[in-house]
Amino acid sequence: MDAFVSEQIDNSTLRSHPWTHMVENKQFIYIDFKKRPDLIRTTLEDLIPFKKWAFTETFYSLIEWINSTKSLLESNDCTFTDVENNPDQQYPFAKKCSGRLMILFRDLPENCQQKSIQWLVNNLLSQISSIKPGFKAGAICVSTSPTCYLSLGDGLDSGGMGYQVTLNFLAYGKNERRCYENMQQVLETAQSSLQRINKSILNGDVDELYN
Repeated sequence: MDAFVSEQIDNSTLRSHPWTHMVENKQFIYIDFKKRPDLIRTTLEDLIPFKKWAFTETFYSLIEWINSTKSLLESNDCTFTDVENNPDQQYPFAKKCSGRLMILFRDLPENCQQKSIQWLVNNLLSQISSIKPGFKAGAICVSTSPTCYLSLGDGLDSGGMGYQVTLNFLAYGKNERRCYENMQQVLETAQSSLQRINKSILNGDVDELYN
């Protein structure tokens, strides 16, 4: 599957972890799914209208796994955008749908270490591109966002300034159904990649960066 990195970092708005609510809509609040996994399937507003499609189950399963005790990562935010006309000329399909999942190391200080963030980005690109290499109806774009980790300090010169990693899920097709079927494959690839990366973290690969 295609995997690429976006060099465009949005520095206009500094994100925080945990965040409180969306600026545009204060009804959308941060929920720590590590503590409340029971709310995953009822509070993710973008996914609720698409429950009849199989990709939503895959998306829910990914979020449940990454916030479970089996994972050394966690999620901070996710979105899904319905099918629209495809503007991406490199993918010759009529329609496109997209999603996003923001992730971070559960060990919060790790997110403030450039080496650790770059390791995560590089491993995501490597793992994603190694899975389903012949699949050309979807891709995952990886990017980073400056983030203030409030529990570590909230000043510009404090130890709490770091990054989150964003996975942008892109799926294409000739119609709505094909887009959703391909989105399921994109999400399955994302979960497989993250599970392999989680195993590497468990095996001490991140710690080895500093030895």
